[in-house]
Amino acid sequence: MRIDINQKKIAFGNKFSIVKNGVTIINAASRLFRILSVTELFKPNSELPLGTIRRRLAVFNAKYDIELVNQASYHFSTISWWKNHHQCTNGTTTFDVYGHRGRRYSIYKNGEQVAYFKKEAVTFFEGDNYMLIANNDADHFLLCCIVLIVDNYRSNNKNDSAVNIDFGHIFQARPFDENWQAH
Repeated sequence: MRIDINQKKIAFGNKFSIVKNGVTIINAASRLFRILSVTELFKPNSELPLGTIRRRLAVFNAKYDIELVNQASYHFSTISWWKNHHQCTNGTTTFDVYGHRGRRYSIYKNGEQVAYFKKEAVTFFEGDNYMLIANNDADHFLLCCIVLIVDNYRSNNKNDSAVNIDFGHIFQARPFDENWQAH
């Protein structure tokens, strides 16, 4: 399954459209005037949040809480800044997020790959754009939250120009599996 996550730059804050099969399924927007970022996710044409992503205070590392409506919270944190390895946990469920050379990331649930996403290298007059490829039975909402966290942590407020270029990463904890296929 392919999901596109497209950032729209506006004067204050960030907005995202999450699109599946050409239809917007989720909108996300950052709250204004916050020291630490807070992003809320909504169904289109709704004002009731489906979930909230809150950044926590941390130096050099990513620390976020994902609060989903009617579900337990997830905690996202950095395992290795240099090797671009992060982890999102909830009780016994662990999602490992590995950044690879370039602009690709793999997501593993309890040791088994369930998705990967990649960021566009160049954007014109817009924010970051991501393509998420995931298994059909994966939690797509949570995976989109993970992509939004990586965007906020890695490139928040760094793409304010008319043309933005991302060369990607050099270091990696694990090589990208070119043979992985979503099912």
